[in-house]
Amino acid sequence: MRKKQKIAIFAVLVLALVALLPSVAWTKEEPVTLTIVEWKEPQKIDVNAIPPTDDSMTNPHYKLLSYHWYSTINYWINPSNNYGFSTSAVVSTITASANTWDRETAYAVFSYKGTTTRRAGTRDYYNVVSWGSYQAGVIAVTYIWASGSRIVETDCRMNTYYSWSLSGQAGKFDVQNIMTHELGHFCGLADLYSDVDYWLTMYGYAGYGETYKRTLGLGDINGLEAWYGA
Repeated sequence: MRKKQKIAIFAVLVLALVALLPSVAWTKEEPVTLTIVEWKEPQKIDVNAIPPTDDSMTNPHYKLLSYHWYSTINYWINPSNNYGFSTSAVVSTITASANTWDRETAYAVFSYKGTTTRRAGTRDYYNVVSWGSYQAGVIAVTYIWASGSRIVETDCRMNTYYSWSLSGQAGKFDVQNIMTHELGHFCGLADLYSDVDYWLTMYGYAGYGETYKRTLGLGDINGLEAWYGA
């Protein structure tokens, strides 16, 4: 009889301990999926559909991805390049792109963590921005690993197939212009492909020497605040 009582008491203790454990421990985690967002060269556009002057500060349009970060995005920069850019120039340019988003919300969206030799495109638990080879026709590519609605890692690769500039030079892609757009994907914003959204940072095409995407429009800010608040 005593042995049965001890077994019963032990069983009650085990059940009590289980009840104290966080319920999340018993929840099956959702699988991590990879989405690749490619930013392509300009396609044929209807020039009559493009606003003749920059209307970005009155255009409220935005589109969200189905996931976003639930925490600050810690990111690293691999400054290695074949364009003669110094490490400090690369870092200051890309962090300027990140700060462009951070200024528009009280939420701490980005936190720069330093330089790295890691390359974008591999899930290694580091959010990396780097140059690297990619197919022609794609200016830059952002890799997004997400579990459900939660982003768990993001990388961006600027395509070395093209020439790059830090000063908006004609015939080259401007790093700050392109990275401000790509970091919008890090934030959870999707591309816009309607020509009426031409002047917004999240418009899905870019041209050589273009710099106007260095600054955000109303729609870009609306999208940011939809995820992270004002």
